[in-house]
Amino acid sequence: MLSAVAKSVQIPAGEDENVLFATLPSLEHILVDAGGRQHVVFRANADALQLAIDGADVAGGPVAITFLVGGFGAIRQASEHLATLRRILSPPSRLRASPQWTPTTRKLRDALVALDGRAAGASYRDVAIVLYGVEYVERNWQTGLKRTMRHHLRRGLALSMGGYRNLLR
Repeated sequence: MLSAVAKSVQIPAGEDENVLFATLPSLEHILVDAGGRQHVVFRANADALQLAIDGADVAGGPVAITFLVGGFGAIRQASEHLATLRRILSPPSRLRASPQWTPTTRKLRDALVALDGRAAGASYRDVAIVLYGVEYVERNWQTGLKRTMRHHLRRGLALSMGGYRNLLR
């Protein structure tokens, strides 16, 4: 929880220091406790933060917010809370692109798919179709793809019998 004090203000044109809480899309709710302290919860971008605000009514109009830090020992925690608030109030980031497959990760994936396919009772050809698609399998089955699938299964079996430990090192 991050503590703050609110002061009522008039919003001059172009001023960014003042905030109108009702316009913030990340505002989840405002609760007022028996002592009049406002508990404002923000949630967005996979984060949530509660502000404990004394002073002016944040739902009643524009306010200037002053964040409070309870001494030198609380600086780190306050800094972390402010970073969380920044993430919440920031526009959602674009989805990151999926990581590209490297030759090594592709081989590992193919080995594990072959192992899972075999455990499920699938043939080499069935697993190849899952990995490469029907057209590719039709074109390449007789020219080495069947041998490749056997190799994938051997690699998968080796991984399942302890070879995975080498990956963890």
